Amino acid sequence: MASDGKASDAKKLGMIGATFLIISSLAGSGVIALPQQLAFTGSITLISFILVTIGALFLTLVYVRAGERFDDPSPTALATYISPLLGAQCGFFYVYGNLISNVSILIAGLGYLAMFIPQLNNPIFLGITIITLIWVFAALSLRGVGIIAQVVSVTVTLLLISVVLTSLFGWLEFSPGQFKENWNVSGLNEGSAIMGGFAVLIFSYVGVESVATNAAQIKNPHKVVPIATIIGFMVVAVFYILSTTVMEGMFTAKEIQNAPASFALSMEKITSSSYVGSAVSLVMSIACIASFIVWGLNSVSAAKTSADNGFLPKAYSKVNRHGIPHIGLIINAVIMTVVEVILMLMGSNIAEAFNISVTISVLLLLFPYFWSGIALLKKDVVDNKITAGDLAIVLLSSVFILAAFASADYDELLIVIASALIIPGIYVVLMNLHVVSADSKSS
Repeated sequence: MASDGKASDAKKLGMIGATFLIISSLAGSGVIALPQQLAFTGSITLISFILVTIGALFLTLVYVRAGERFDDPSPTALATYISPLLGAQCGFFYVYGNLISNVSILIAGLGYLAMFIPQLNNPIFLGITIITLIWVFAALSLRGVGIIAQVVSVTVTLLLISVVLTSLFGWLEFSPGQFKENWNVSGLNEGSAIMGGFAVLIFSYVGVESVATNAAQIKNPHKVVPIATIIGFMVVAVFYILSTTVMEGMFTAKEIQNAPASFALSMEKITSSSYVGSAVSLVMSIACIASFIVWGLNSVSAAKTSADNGFLPKAYSKVNRHGIPHIGLIINAVIMTVVEVILMLMGSNIAEAFNISVTISVLLLLFPYFWSGIALLKKDVVDNKITAGDLAIVLLSSVFILAAFASADYDELLIVIASALIIPGIYVVLMNLHVVSADSKSS
């Protein structure tokens, strides 16, 4: 038995692996997409960036504190600590919100490969490639977290090299006049323009809970989870802001808008080499696709937590000899395949479907984030350790979450609000049916 325990510990992530886990979750598709998407609003999004980063920092601190106080600091477990009903709702939102986002991440990653493989511009070819990758990555994940950490560490390191070089050497090409000219190209008033940048920025910070969600795969989680979470967030936040800001002074807004691989554009200008630009585009696309593996692990770990509490099918609770919920991985792969088939059938509307799916997935994930903060306050009350620090963290993270909802479109909010009302109702009906069934069997 002792040897089994050592083998199990050997497959778990230490401080470095856990830090790379959160960096990869944040810096995958998020940093790749940021410059181009923010360019449609302008360099005024620097204000948006600062505000959202402050809010995301307090949300990160929620999981730092939860990692210290809870054995399982994942969003679904924290919501369950408050109420089984909230646990059911948040488990559903977190798992399936991530699955929708996962498909979008693969679409984004393969989109950057289109310059090398033009056939990817065809929705059918793109869809078949995505479905193939879904199943290949599911198979890789079955072997445990070790191989995932290796793939992620290499690709994220390569991605960060391009981001760091742009953040540092891009200032040699920076023009204050160009930055001023790009200030607000959206046509909106400044207040609306600042809020207009919130949605994509919030999406870039989704993943601050990735280490907490995978606490079972971390060595000494009470120590490692808080430290890795805050280090990973700070690294990504600094280079997010530096890299996107410097690019607004390197190119016109139109140039960035038309550049699907923005960092390839910046590195090509810094090095005066088109070959470097092509290499960066390739690295960025691989890193973006690799982040899909991390999110796949996050989703199935969260699903297991919900299943253990009776909120999702028990099949999610079954694990293989590597400690991975193998049946859950297969279920999720099937669901993502169905989502991608739907996107394929939409044909020319696939780009619009991508944007909508990202926004909806983010809004769904905000529910577990909000209840995670409330769980921390409940823990303070139960343990009679109420602190001003925890109150401030939860209050400011909640303001950040409400601002995210305020930045969404009416139709997107309607879909999410409907889900928030319907899911608890379905849970109550199913639980009542379960009770009735159990009573009939006992009688």
